[in-house]
Amino acid sequence: MLRLVIIERKGLLRRRKHEGGVLVSLSLLAGVAFASDTKTTERQIPVVKCSEPTYSIMVMEFDCKANSCQDGGGNPKLAYIYEVLSGSGGVKGFGKGLSTMLTNALKATNCFKIVDLEQYERMKKLLQATGQQVKPPKVDYVITGSITALELERSGGALGGGFIPILGAINVKKDTAKLGVDINVIKPETLEVVASQSFDASSEKSSWGLFGAGWGGGGAGGGGWSVSKNLSLDMVARDVVVQVANSIAEKLVPDRIVERPAPPKKENKQEQSAE
Repeated sequence: MLRLVIIERKGLLRRRKHEGGVLVSLSLLAGVAFASDTKTTERQIPVVKCSEPTYSIMVMEFDCKANSCQDGGGNPKLAYIYEVLSGSGGVKGFGKGLSTMLTNALKATNCFKIVDLEQYERMKKLLQATGQQVKPPKVDYVITGSITALELERSGGALGGGFIPILGAINVKKDTAKLGVDINVIKPETLEVVASQSFDASSEKSSWGLFGAGWGGGGAGGGGWSVSKNLSLDMVARDVVVQVANSIAEKLVPDRIVERPAPPKKENKQEQSAE
């Protein structure tokens, strides 16, 4: 009855004599009405912004030294994270997804030129057939990283095989994720470590507003901002790479930064379960 009143006010429906016809028209036109009111909002990555790129950098694939990256050996505490990452390269492949995510965050700063050696090698082989040569890229800094902590636990029992296809489908407090990384910034010509720092994030402390479901989460490789099929794990990964990207920019090109993101607002993380 409520939908009928709303649609009639918008002039989208004429009353019909038969109740069944009214319901059919309602279901079709209500979708049009609601679709016309839908707004698409572009998510802004909370990283610093530079006026122009300065240095060329290359991000190496992260290695993993965390206990969960080793052989599970039947450890029940690691069973859940192994299940979640089984379709995205496994636990040992988590580093590749994290390095890709960091590359995207660094691109978003507009502070650096990103060197992709894999792409260079592909183009080199492709153009050899035409007699053309690709000039080797200059690399000013190399970013290396090690995963020191990778944890994912479920405290309330599994639901839907341990995955979260829809935000709010279960209480988010049932999943707890933690991630820690060590980052080194190296000059390749001298192997000098110009910066070294550790970063960490926990799903119990991170802001859901900045790193929640609107970033392409819920599936591996979602827009380059997802490394798993678990919202809590993706959230801490995004948190860490944004911290790293901002730190690298602040250390290497502080005078080129023209915009800094506002501090994240902490939100109430209690989500109601779907009825």
